[in-house]
Amino acid sequence: MTEFFHTSAFDWDKNLFQFINSHNSPFWDKVMWVITSAQFGIVFFLILSALVVWFYRKQSWKILLFIAAVTLLADTIGARVLKPTIKRLRPSHDFEYHGDHQVHLLQKKDGTYYYGGRYSCPSNHAINYLTSSLLFFFFLSPKIRRRWLLAIFVFGITLLSCYSRIYVGVHYPFDIFCGWLIALLLAGLAIWLDKKFQVSK
Repeated sequence: MTEFFHTSAFDWDKNLFQFINSHNSPFWDKVMWVITSAQFGIVFFLILSALVVWFYRKQSWKILLFIAAVTLLADTIGARVLKPTIKRLRPSHDFEYHGDHQVHLLQKKDGTYYYGGRYSCPSNHAINYLTSSLLFFFFLSPKIRRRWLLAIFVFGITLLSCYSRIYVGVHYPFDIFCGWLIALLLAGLAIWLDKKFQVSK
């Protein structure tokens, strides 16, 4: 299926990737390295989890378990089912696709470069961030007066994390869009189930 992504129908995807990936600097390399890291995601989720605990108290563990279960399911579908099936190489592993364009990769402290795993579609960063963000927003928005601030924080961080994956050269924009679609479907289904059957109660 890799050849399918090399057709002219995906020229927009390659061009957008090259535009984002080529606009880099030593300063933004450091910033994006932090944003794309697992530690950044952990801190983000811990902040949101703390808010759930603050507002829901004794009921919070059920909500957090529900969010974790749905996010884990979404992550598994992306990493264990779709990526090995679609087999689209990451831009960091598919240099021939880019011709004269050199993919900008981040250099680690040991001198090696960050390539990510072999396959890229869908982006699990996109899946995990948006799935959990939608669910956290669903549970927290009734408790917070200024929902727009919560929305800016939750979805702003999600967008920034996804952008970082293109910047560091390990995902195409289409990979991000596919991840978002999966997240919307699964989080939407989870929210519908919770409203109908109160599974987190």
